[in-house]
Amino acid sequence: MVAHEASERAKQYERLAISWAKKAEEGRPGAAEMAQTFATLANSARLEHMQWRLGVLGEQLNDVREGMGRLTRKLPER
Repeated sequence: MVAHEASERAKQYERLAISWAKKAEEGRPGAAEMAQTFATLANSARLEHMQWRLGVLGEQLNDVREGMGRLTRKLPER
């Protein structure tokens, strides 16, 4: 499942970003850039997850619209 994979990737990147941020606090050279890189990757994975969810909701909305259209056509005119 795409959403689950994106969510798990985001969690992994967030853990790495936190780890590198701690190393940056200790003064390790280049650690801040690595923390930023992993934070950006985590954000990208979260956005991918949200985009997937919005796509699913859009499909559900279209199904509801189609169902309402069929019901409206079946109802007698008043």
